[in-house]
Amino acid sequence: MKSFRLIATCLVVMLLVVCVGISSQAQASTKKASSSKKKKAVAQKKSSGKTVGKSSGKKGKVVASRSKKKRSSRYAATTNKRQSRSARSLTKGSSSKLSRSARRRRARALYLAQLRAMRARDAALQNLTNANIEKDLTEGEDLEIRQIVLDAISGRSATVVVMEPNTGRIYTVVNQQMALRSPVKPCSTVKMIVGLAALNQKAIEPDEAVQISRRSSMDLTYALAKSNNPFFQVIGRSMGYDQVIRYAENYGFGEKTGVNYANESEGFIPEEGTTLMPSHGDGFGVTAIQLSAFTAAIANGGNLYVPRVPRTAEDAADFKPEIKRKIEMSAEDRAKVLPGMIGAVNFGTARPAANPMFQVAGKTGTCTGNRDKLRLFTSFSSVENPKVVVTVITTDSKLGGNHATAIAGKIYAGIAPRFFRERVIPAVATAEIALPEINP
Repeated sequence: MKSFRLIATCLVVMLLVVCVGISSQAQASTKKASSSKKKKAVAQKKSSGKTVGKSSGKKGKVVASRSKKKRSSRYAATTNKRQSRSARSLTKGSSSKLSRSARRRRARALYLAQLRAMRARDAALQNLTNANIEKDLTEGEDLEIRQIVLDAISGRSATVVVMEPNTGRIYTVVNQQMALRSPVKPCSTVKMIVGLAALNQKAIEPDEAVQISRRSSMDLTYALAKSNNPFFQVIGRSMGYDQVIRYAENYGFGEKTGVNYANESEGFIPEEGTTLMPSHGDGFGVTAIQLSAFTAAIANGGNLYVPRVPRTAEDAADFKPEIKRKIEMSAEDRAKVLPGMIGAVNFGTARPAANPMFQVAGKTGTCTGNRDKLRLFTSFSSVENPKVVVTVITTDSKLGGNHATAIAGKIYAGIAPRFFRERVIPAVATAEIALPEINP
């Protein structure tokens, strides 16, 4: 029994010795492995340094370590950022200038494109005018006056009517398609209708200052001369739009004049009034021949003649005027509206039509039609002894210019030697104007 215990004790001691030995060998191997790894890392660093040194040595340069490369790269990045900020600050002003310059170039290009489009439209309208003029019926017209008109409208899309106010005899109608068959918006020429209607209705007095806003007022003469829109809107509204329409019918609008040309249009009048009707002619469609007959009635004292061309020599030698009716306009109404029509030529919107040899009275109109710009001028001369009515309507793009009044001025200058052989002292724009003798 004792021997068995002794043997067991010896075995346990031997096992412990073996375990301790194995543990010490494991630790030694671990230390050896770690030391060998460190040696390998150091050797790799050394070898890499030697390699770089060898490659750079081939080029004759010394290459810095990795840490030095990192520092140099950070320095380069910082330098680049600083340079970028400096460049941005230096070019900020120039970039804004370039931006403004670009905007100006775009605006200029847009303007030029619009200008080309308007000029193309004007060229098309002029070509249409020339084509219409070639189709005009000239039998019985005064060819001398017609040539004066053709010279005056050269290069324009226009129509012109020249007639004798005391008989209704037509001297010429140039571009008859537009003058007789193409109603247009009357624009501000409608103000003659409104002014005469207001006078006839006793809605205003010619020297009465009408309040058109909180701070301004004016009388009929100045309002006609300057073609003031608010003035006629106020008196049209106070008088009643239905009255304006009724007087327009009485003055020959919305019906054929009876002129002896084919296919005359009757135009049209509005069924009901609007705010802009008394000032802009909204809702109206009038022809140049209607405007001429109405202007002739103002010139002669109220007789609305049927316009006619003497087609034969016998008809010309024995021309018989035909009165359609007497319009609702007293001699006093005429005397009160004339100063405004004279003022339009002397100091208002129709100054290009003025002539130092005789007095012209008229009314302008400018507005946009269905597509194009309309410019109208209807007039007569002289005031004391009316001999001729000139009505001009032009249509073109929205390019500026007093086309209608300038054309009328050229026509008056051309016909002056025939109708005004002696100087006629221009009338003063007052109500004290002599009335012409009216043919029965």
